[in-house]
Amino acid sequence: MNRPGGMTSRSEGTRRDSGVALILVLLSMLVLSVLAATIVFTARSETLASYNFKLDTQADYLAKAGIQQAVNWFRSTHYAAVSQSLANTDYKVHSTGAPYNLWTSDTSPVTCISGCSVSNSQVQLIGYTSPAVSGSTNYPNINNTDASPVAVTTSFTNYLVNQRVSGDANNSGTYSVNAVLVNYQTVNSGLPPSVTPVPLETWLITAKATWTGGSSMSATLGVAEELAIIQPIYNPTWGTAIYAYCGVTMNGSSGVCTDAFNSGLGAYGGGNASVAAKGCDSSSTNVIQAGADVGANGGVSLGNNVTVSGNVLIGSGPSSGCSASGFSGSSSSVLGEVLTNAPHIAPPPVPTFPAGFPTGAPNVSSGTWPQTAGGSSSGTTTLTPPVATYTQPCASGFTCNGTASNPYLISSLGGATLTGGPDIFHPVYYDIDSISISGNTVITVSGYVVWNVKTTLSLKGNGVANSLVNPPESCQINFAGTSADIGGNGATSAVLTAPLADVNLKGGGSKGYMVGSVRANNVTMQGGEPLHYDIQLARDGGVVGISITTGYSRKKM
Repeated sequence: MNRPGGMTSRSEGTRRDSGVALILVLLSMLVLSVLAATIVFTARSETLASYNFKLDTQADYLAKAGIQQAVNWFRSTHYAAVSQSLANTDYKVHSTGAPYNLWTSDTSPVTCISGCSVSNSQVQLIGYTSPAVSGSTNYPNINNTDASPVAVTTSFTNYLVNQRVSGDANNSGTYSVNAVLVNYQTVNSGLPPSVTPVPLETWLITAKATWTGGSSMSATLGVAEELAIIQPIYNPTWGTAIYAYCGVTMNGSSGVCTDAFNSGLGAYGGGNASVAAKGCDSSSTNVIQAGADVGANGGVSLGNNVTVSGNVLIGSGPSSGCSASGFSGSSSSVLGEVLTNAPHIAPPPVPTFPAGFPTGAPNVSSGTWPQTAGGSSSGTTTLTPPVATYTQPCASGFTCNGTASNPYLISSLGGATLTGGPDIFHPVYYDIDSISISGNTVITVSGYVVWNVKTTLSLKGNGVANSLVNPPESCQINFAGTSADIGGNGATSAVLTAPLADVNLKGGGSKGYMVGSVRANNVTMQGGEPLHYDIQLARDGGVVGISITTGYSRKKM
């Protein structure tokens, strides 16, 4: 009942307050229920995300295992590459030209023209279907080198297709591999002239992994795909224009430079000596402003007016007592890059000579060598027995035949025509105590020769030691002395190895230059002396290492 003045009773107000409280309680329960559901959903989502991430990671690591297994397979006897002798038949390749006549592929990927299941198609080994690679395995029909040889294609299937990897009964998956041959070339392995052509291949490898969980299950729980580029590392004996086991210094007037050419396409600058002498001219025939690297185990110093048409390479482990260190000078003088983490290059052995040499050996300053005692041209040279007995070579009757074990012996060489072998693999050897040319003295090389020089090497004045038209590989000079000079107006086409010597290339004048490559303890270039590197030397000989991964990425699935 209403009280006077519109007042309500206390019991009525209490009933109304109780209704509001109920609504608040219901709203609170609703909010708490939503929060609880959210927490449960979030926790479940995170659990599922973690589980999916776990499966994805397991599949990814399995794909990485597939890549590593593929690398191991290419390194092993389970695989065999197409040899130099078969490459011209099976692959679309062309010759690098004289003097080595090696092969390099015309296409990328490499095209198989014969001996494969599908001719005129890319070379590939296929273990699974992929949008990036169509077709099936297409590889020449050759066997591997296992103790029980099988076809390379069969071996690939056995080792790299649908391979299961199990950690335990609940952790397992499979992987398969695809491989496409991106590049093929052959290089010479070993020390010249005793070299063997070997393949140098670049492969694009793709591994696809499927994680199934249990080892007996086939359900796909996770999938991952990894890609890698693999290729062997090749360290050529003469891979640079200049390399010093201590340091290289290049400075002086304009013309102190390195550039490159390809002797397989002809002589530097078209055989024009004035082009070779005036510096490094990229506009002339067969001249390349790249690939003529300069390096040292210790340091490289470049002054003004210097150009290196290639990279500067700083290695490690310089020769004893070496103070040269790192790179100094302007990087703008380097057309490539300055690389301060290059590998160490060990000096080669110093040439040795028979006991008593050069006593009794003749001086040669004219004519054609070798000659008989009577002076007519001949394939052998008979020497008067020396005062000091030679222990080797030529011990039997002191008759030399120009082989590595019985080289021709010369006390002093000041000029003449030296007869060489028919090719770089069969040179004629000469042991020479002293070579010194100046004025207009000319040493002509006919064929391919190796000079082992004991005490003196000086090629200066207007002298010419092996003409420009001959590739530098035709004259390999191994020097045992401690100082050598090449310069003035002297012109030289040769490959010089002098592990103990300080080699000075200086004073190019109007006619001076060197074509080839120099390896020495220290090398100094100054006074306008250019050095023209033959890129064919990068294949002359060296060490072929195992295949390594040079590129890596993961495909987004």
